[in-house]
Amino acid sequence: MTTKAETQKVTISQDLRDYIVPLSPEEYNLLEKSLLHDGCREPLVVWKKSDGKLLLVDGHNRYNICRKHNISFKLRKVDFGSLEEAKMWMINNQIGRRNLTADQASYYRGLKYLSLRKKKGGYTNVESKGQVELSTSEILSGEFNVSESTIKRDAKFAEGLDIIGTSNPKLKLKILTGQSKARKADIQALGNAKNPEKITIRNEADLYNKAKLIKDELIGELEDSIKTINQKRTDAARQTLQSLEPVFTDRATRLKTLKGRIVSATNRAINDRDERAIVDLKKLIDRLAELLFE
Repeated sequence: MTTKAETQKVTISQDLRDYIVPLSPEEYNLLEKSLLHDGCREPLVVWKKSDGKLLLVDGHNRYNICRKHNISFKLRKVDFGSLEEAKMWMINNQIGRRNLTADQASYYRGLKYLSLRKKKGGYTNVESKGQVELSTSEILSGEFNVSESTIKRDAKFAEGLDIIGTSNPKLKLKILTGQSKARKADIQALGNAKNPEKITIRNEADLYNKAKLIKDELIGELEDSIKTINQKRTDAARQTLQSLEPVFTDRATRLKTLKGRIVSATNRAINDRDERAIVDLKKLIDRLAELLFE
């Protein structure tokens, strides 16, 4: 059993605690009854820091109940090289549990994707020189037997839930324990916010309204992008048509047409700072030389 001195060294990190999906009131009550009846049979996992403190990594609910009822417990000390390594261990440990709901599993897959994506060096799968490295989403897709798009949606779900949790941890808990009717698509929309640190969520209605604003903004940007792409295609087609010299025209007419195109390209290069216009201008000058000295 752990000593009283070690018990006093156990420290709770909110950063790590937030990686654990809280139990519902019913689940917490069942756990409390089990611990009171059978004691704490599984050791709590701690990370022994250089200052001697024992940072709790797994067993937060059991720790609180044991302290409340003075139930003895054991500790299992695990060495981690960094906080990110400890978080990854926690994520994998949670994913390995069989009682996760669909939303909880989605949340942890998303957290794992985000953690691996940020990690320098990350996942690699290069077996020989020249082989293409797999992306994080490809690796996790194979690990969890889901599509890459599902993994990326999971990441948006995890980002959205963490945004909600910053201002409204109770709502985050309700969502993860199935007590909220908030739509998953609205939560994922928060993950696309440009300034997530400025978002506060008061309730489910507030979540719906702010998610709608984000989605409308994304749709507007997408429509603008499509318009820009179409305009560029139209301009390119027009320039291509203009570049085609009529076959049956005399030399004077071709020179006059070429002169107009040179003036047009010059104006685009100067007024619009269009690099493509400079390339076109060089070609037109070469064509002018051919006509003049043919």
